[in-house]
Amino acid sequence: MKVPLEWLREWCHWSGSATELADQLTQSGTEVVSISATGCQVKGIVTAKIVEKKPHPNADRLTVCSVDDGTGARQVVCGAKNHNAGDIVPFAKPGTVFPDGMTIKVAKLRGESSEGMLCSAKELGLAEDAEGLLLLPPTTPLGVSMESLYPGETVMEVEITSNRPDLASIAGLARELSALGVPSRSIKLPPATPEGVVKGWRVSIEDCKACPHYTLSALTVKTGVDSPDWMKKRLMAAGFRSLGLLVDVTNYVLLELGQPSHVFDAERLDGTTLTVRKAKAGEILQGLDGGKHGLAPDDLVIADGKGVVAIAGVVGGVDSSVQSSSRRILLEVASFHAGSVRKTSRRLSASTESAKRFARGGLDSALVELARRRIVQLLQEAGALEKYEGIALAGSPVVPPCKAVPLRWEKAEKILGFSLERGRLEKQFVALGFREEKGAWKPPQWRMDVVEEVDLLEELARLSDQEKIPAILDSQAEGRSAEDGAHRMARGIRAFLAERSYFEVLSGALVKADEGKATRLSLAAGPDAVGYRQSLLPGLGRAAARNISRGGIDLKLFELGRVSATGGQEELRLALLVSGRERPVHWQEGESGVDLFSVQGIWEELRKRFSGVNQPLALRPLSNEEKKAVGIKASVWVAEGILQKSEPKPAEFLAVSSYPGVQRDLALVMPDRVSFAEVEKAIRQVAPTEMEGCQVFDRFRDPQGVKVPVGFLSLGCRLQFRSTGRTLSDEEVSGWERQILQSLSSRCQAKLRSVL
Repeated sequence: MKVPLEWLREWCHWSGSATELADQLTQSGTEVVSISATGCQVKGIVTAKIVEKKPHPNADRLTVCSVDDGTGARQVVCGAKNHNAGDIVPFAKPGTVFPDGMTIKVAKLRGESSEGMLCSAKELGLAEDAEGLLLLPPTTPLGVSMESLYPGETVMEVEITSNRPDLASIAGLARELSALGVPSRSIKLPPATPEGVVKGWRVSIEDCKACPHYTLSALTVKTGVDSPDWMKKRLMAAGFRSLGLLVDVTNYVLLELGQPSHVFDAERLDGTTLTVRKAKAGEILQGLDGGKHGLAPDDLVIADGKGVVAIAGVVGGVDSSVQSSSRRILLEVASFHAGSVRKTSRRLSASTESAKRFARGGLDSALVELARRRIVQLLQEAGALEKYEGIALAGSPVVPPCKAVPLRWEKAEKILGFSLERGRLEKQFVALGFREEKGAWKPPQWRMDVVEEVDLLEELARLSDQEKIPAILDSQAEGRSAEDGAHRMARGIRAFLAERSYFEVLSGALVKADEGKATRLSLAAGPDAVGYRQSLLPGLGRAAARNISRGGIDLKLFELGRVSATGGQEELRLALLVSGRERPVHWQEGESGVDLFSVQGIWEELRKRFSGVNQPLALRPLSNEEKKAVGIKASVWVAEGILQKSEPKPAEFLAVSSYPGVQRDLALVMPDRVSFAEVEKAIRQVAPTEMEGCQVFDRFRDPQGVKVPVGFLSLGCRLQFRSTGRTLSDEEVSGWERQILQSLSSRCQAKLRSVL
């Protein structure tokens, strides 16, 4: 979740730096993964007015525009569709250089001269996604620098764990900070809406468990009212595109309070009743996310007289969505069961911001009314609210039962290993919404993760001064047994694979006697007898099947465990499983599925680093029979091998070449998401036998985007070449270097810094 710091400061009195705030949050268990600066990332962009727009004579999808930045009209060819004559837009003059190295030049596009470029919010670094040009307010003066209109703002990206959905909002983070000693600001609650039931509209709930509370407010709004500029900028900083006032307001309240909502165009609905029900067989919804969703009987939907208009808590439908011309709207703010939303969202692969929040559960039931009033208030402040017509209600807010959890302070100190400042910690508990009840603490309804005393101990530990927590070396951890080598090797392998995004699987050693060639146990009898596993692959297969059935696409799994070997002896084995895509889809590449090299490459790396890793017993794709047994349809590759006791590798004699070596340093720039394992793989796939080594000697990121574009990484890579039989020439080394650069460009989107 992206959190603009100035927005957070409206809710709490924080006067320190972003780094200090990030440290405080991270130490308390809420990790801040990055701090970045927003605002216009391209220098020299100015505002300009589209004086004239006409079709391109030689291209149906292009237009020819005459634009004026206050210094005279220029002709620009544009491929966007959302602009008209009179619009104020960002304009890049010839000579403007973008962070990716693109330089704007005077050129002919399909025979028409173009003297610049009109820009979208994405091209300026103001948004992660954009459709069409960035349209500025009509009162914006011409020739003004976009850097002055969109100055940089500090944004923290916060990693919200699944057990803390209460932190997925500005208000939630401010509440957390108040418990950490940051004073909260007094926030004036939005005014209550006029009482009264809306005439002509009603709500019916058929499944009260999946939807305990549903509110539908009817509003008449003015057309042609745009979102305030401050709201657009704040949404952009948080990673949201501006989609018109009605949608922007709901997104704003989603980020501010954490409560999702949705708006319908009342004129585009059939009948006068909205029904919350389970989907019927064969029903389909064309969603606002661009997907055409086939619905299942377990999916909770919102339906009008004709059919489904929204998937509850997940996504709205195109046919009932609000338009710029919408006058009468219906505002939905409701409570949906977390399990229902999570199941539907995963099955449809529709991970919307609303679905993420509902699926985690733990939303405060009071947020329904608060968010509804806040949306009405923002529409009124923007000058768009013409009339509030009333509200239709169904169900009622449900406060989940929260059991008071006993807390024994003396035992807590013994377990944690340090003394507790009871008075201060009790105040912090109160700030977090806990209530003391006779030696126990009752958590608020949004803290569903607190159910046992150990959960309270976790709260005490993270709220305490981290410097007071003693660092205790467990003398038992590294005993002097003969197993120490194997233990150290296992820890090293786990850490190595975790760094490469592999997840560990822990499966039971006892399986059905016929599963995975299990060794039958003599103490077991009857048809349901169990056995001791002879392979780790069945357990990995079952884990993969569970993840795939729950929406998992790209899997990297491993297991380290013992199996029954020949003669009844135990063997320590390592097994790997990969499925899905090699890397996320990129616009320059098609989908790249995992293959033999995906497993072989990582196994070879393991063999190089750990002496106990031998050649795998199996390195192959799962057969159709094996996949059918565990319910997998996707392509899956596996490897399994025996781990020997880790001993130092014997010294090997390597003849030293009498010929000189050649060293080439590459200063590369590539997307931040690319790992060095991918870089090394791309190099070694085309490298000659004369390449002795490949090392990284420098890594650099520029949060300001001056030397390296934001979202990119500068990587210094050293290549060493040497022949055992001759002196290498510059020509052949340069040829190898060009091949390596081509491989890096196609596989990792890497470029030399000198060509940016």
